[in-house]
Amino acid sequence: MTGRVTSSVYGGSYGVADDGAYRAAWARLEAARSTLTACADAWTRTAFALSTRQMDVLARLPAVEAAGGAAAASAALTHRITRAVDACNDIGTMLRRIGDECGRLADLVARAHGLYNAAESGSRRLTSKAVQLLTTLNPAAMAALAAGVGLYGASVGRAVDGSCGAADGSSGIAHASHATAWMQEGLMAGIGAHLSGIAALGAPGGLAGPGGLSALGSLGDDGRHVAAAAGGIAAVSAPANDRLQGDRLVVACVSPLPDARPVGYVDSTAAALHDLRRLGAANGDGARTGLSYATIAISRYAREDGTNAWLVTIPGTDGQPDSPFGWEQNVELMGDDAVRRARADSARFVAEAMRLAGVGADDPVALVGHSQGGIVAATLASDYVDEFRIEHIVTAGSPIANHPVGDDVWVTSVEMEDELVAALDGAASPQSDRWLTVRGALAADGDDGRLLASSPVDIGDGPLPLTHDLAFHEAAYANAAQLGSPALERHDMHLRATIGGGYQGTTYWQGRIGDDTDDGRHR
Repeated sequence: MTGRVTSSVYGGSYGVADDGAYRAAWARLEAARSTLTACADAWTRTAFALSTRQMDVLARLPAVEAAGGAAAASAALTHRITRAVDACNDIGTMLRRIGDECGRLADLVARAHGLYNAAESGSRRLTSKAVQLLTTLNPAAMAALAAGVGLYGASVGRAVDGSCGAADGSSGIAHASHATAWMQEGLMAGIGAHLSGIAALGAPGGLAGPGGLSALGSLGDDGRHVAAAAGGIAAVSAPANDRLQGDRLVVACVSPLPDARPVGYVDSTAAALHDLRRLGAANGDGARTGLSYATIAISRYAREDGTNAWLVTIPGTDGQPDSPFGWEQNVELMGDDAVRRARADSARFVAEAMRLAGVGADDPVALVGHSQGGIVAATLASDYVDEFRIEHIVTAGSPIANHPVGDDVWVTSVEMEDELVAALDGAASPQSDRWLTVRGALAADGDDGRLLASSPVDIGDGPLPLTHDLAFHEAAYANAAQLGSPALERHDMHLRATIGGGYQGTTYWQGRIGDDTDDGRHR
């Protein structure tokens, strides 16, 4: 079974003059669509008028024949009218088809060059702010509403699937996530605001008091309350996890089977995402590949001046008991405490693997990560700036909007509209010259026959899977790339320039968390 994903590009830049040219092209295409549609309607009305005239002639024909009129002439007239009606309908259909094509091209220009961004972002921001406000004031009621919307979406989705869902319940979760997509970001922001203590509940005078008004005024600005809440939770959960899991990091270089090397030469963002997906699959199929969970890949590229560039490929959460990529580490990485972020097991593991691989302080580095892997990439770009020269990160399905990534780092973020994970930061990703976000969404039925309207994704037979799967992010990026977005092309060129050089091979590094009795390299 093949699904379809359609994408839009947010952020990036391509110059004011280009922006004006794109808007002019969009306006001309829209004007052409409107004119052609009006002409099509006129031809359709003409066909209707002629049909009415033909009916009048046919109604009068018996009387004309009875009066000795020229029946043959009348028949010839009706035949000519019939041909004229057919011609008018054909012309109207053709003009309407061309008008629809102009409208579709106008939509493609707008999507490729971000002409809808301001309106879409403004609408999303207002919705998120309203949901955040209601959640902050009454989290229980909003949680119940979200649960109700999710359950309704799950039931409708399962009816459409014609199944009770996958054995693990992922189908119902997928449809529930799709139904609640519009409220996920605001809900997370509201929960974060409530947990971080900025809600008006404890303010003097309640909501009407100065504390309440100040609290409400701070809502919706960004996801800093989510980061504060995550930081507060991590202050308790991180020490508890260290006692339960251990905090001694063991890093080892491992080798996949010769015919199962998932990461190779990368010459584009699309290739980096594809290898990221291959690495995740290889980690989950150890019998065939020789790899295991919590394995990252580090590729070296030699430049002509004798220096090295590096690409680090980082899969997401695996949740294994001795893995540095556990569930709790996500909370640490998303907190507002830079020291705790940097000390999260998954961030420590990737940093140590980079040291062992030989990444130098002045070597340009690009990072590509899925889910928690993307959060680790953002953490390294934010909190390891004194040790590594991170120039570009590519993330897929990662909530990184609140990370203080430096202005000199390029960020290419790929998200699906209805995946809850990417909304956990409670904020939309920043839009700037160097921070670009591709937002994909499941396309409506019927879009698959139109050029560039959507890109295919193999979702297999059976119920709808979760769109947090990397296959959806690959399809989202592919659709955005097909649009020819100059901003996306600039980001792709920068990634290629960052790791530009001769490919020297890839090493694979496995991380484990344990206690002092473990053997291996400890940090």
